Amino acid sequence: MKKTLFAVAACLLAMACKPEDGGTTASLEVSPSSLTFGAEDTTPQEITVTATGVEWEYTVPSSADWITVDDGTAGKLLVSVAKNPTAEKRTASIAVKPVNNDDVKAKSVTVTQAGSETPEVYSLTVDPAALTFEAEGAAGQSVKVTASGEGMTWSAAVEDAAKEWITLSTTEGSEGETTLTVTVQDNPETVQRVANVTLTPSVESVGPKAIRVTQEAKVLPPSFSMSYEGGELPEEGIVIRYKGSTDSYDVDVVPVNVEWNVKVEYETGGSGWLEVDTYENDSEGIYKIKIACKQENTSSDPRTARVVVTTDAEDIGPFEIPVTQEGTPEFLSTILEDVELTTLTHCYAVVKPNYEFRDKPYTWWDVRFMSENVFYKNNKGNFFGTGDRLTIDFVTEPIWANDDREYYIPDGTYTVVANFNDASNESLRVPGNISAGAFGYSHPQFSNGAWYVRMENDAYPGEQVALTEGTMTVSRTGEEYVITFEFVSDAGFAVTGTYEGTLELHPDA
Repeated sequence: MKKTLFAVAACLLAMACKPEDGGTTASLEVSPSSLTFGAEDTTPQEITVTATGVEWEYTVPSSADWITVDDGTAGKLLVSVAKNPTAEKRTASIAVKPVNNDDVKAKSVTVTQAGSETPEVYSLTVDPAALTFEAEGAAGQSVKVTASGEGMTWSAAVEDAAKEWITLSTTEGSEGETTLTVTVQDNPETVQRVANVTLTPSVESVGPKAIRVTQEAKVLPPSFSMSYEGGELPEEGIVIRYKGSTDSYDVDVVPVNVEWNVKVEYETGGSGWLEVDTYENDSEGIYKIKIACKQENTSSDPRTARVVVTTDAEDIGPFEIPVTQEGTPEFLSTILEDVELTTLTHCYAVVKPNYEFRDKPYTWWDVRFMSENVFYKNNKGNFFGTGDRLTIDFVTEPIWANDDREYYIPDGTYTVVANFNDASNESLRVPGNISAGAFGYSHPQFSNGAWYVRMENDAYPGEQVALTEGTMTVSRTGEEYVITFEFVSDAGFAVTGTYEGTLELHPDA
């Protein structure tokens, strides 16, 4: 037989006795102070409330839903209990309290009910206890919930973090079998998600049960894309300078559910001159193809190759990245006309005087002449602005470091010879010689030898002259210099002019 549940209000007002005239002392008594019931005993028992000069009320704890109290005749309460289906004895107290009289103590009646000699067995099971759903289009799945024991009920709830994607067909049930259907929304993420559905029984001793819900990650369709410097690959591909470069050209790769490989196919100019590596960092989601060429192309003809990317997806790829290395130009100079230097207004000069640990038969100078709107910022290690820049590397007679850090370019004429930085030309570092302009890996930011370069908005549009012949004449009066240039480019054009002014000197000693 199913247990009947009685809901008792927190405060039930019973019949009250009025105080008598004559100033009688207020009092409140109950009899008996305790009631005892058998497990199957549902016969009501009576409580007598004797009140003098005070009104009263009674309350039953909400947790004691197995106790029912009814008003009897005046000053009487009828107490009954539901059958106890468990083996455990249970106890609760009925409180009888005075109304608006703190001088009179409240009384209580303890109600005790024995445990059953043939107790009801309570249990709650779920089958299955774990569900796995596909990422998209998953049908609902059923769980058989079995509750045993008279009066047994249960409630179901999805944990808060999963309420947006898990739905239950019902959130409560009672004794017997109930089919609970669990449905999920499509998983929009490419990672698996997991949550619990918790079933809480009405009988505390049974303990809650959990259904583990797992939904697979969304599987994206296979795809593959490449980008270069944040945009599409240029139609001509990657173009490398004839001298090669220590830098690499990075192509960003976004593979989705595909395996991919890279190989080089050479077209013209021989093989082995191109370096290609791939870098994959799964933790950061970074995939790159690094393309580099550190070899000089000594031919005047460009040489070409293709970086071919293949995938394991039948309908994706192959992809090709054209790579061209420029041929050796006839001239390093791109300005093919005479140049007159009339705009130079200031000069940044680096000098390396001799000292204890540097004893050379010469002193090296790096002098950088600039027009009004071009500047060299040492803390940035770069040139900025728009205008003209003339850089001259040359050597003078040895100058020794001094405490005053005062150094001057000796008067005289300095002559352009071959570039100093070729290891075979070390003998050219002779006082009075200027290093001819040659290509360097840091060009044009830091030119190798003697160069005239035009700048525009901190950048280099490619207008430049390699100075390979000619002279520089220096004359000084105090801090003021007059420096005359009579150079010739590698293309045979004249570069002439005069600088008048001081040096912003930066000794390296």
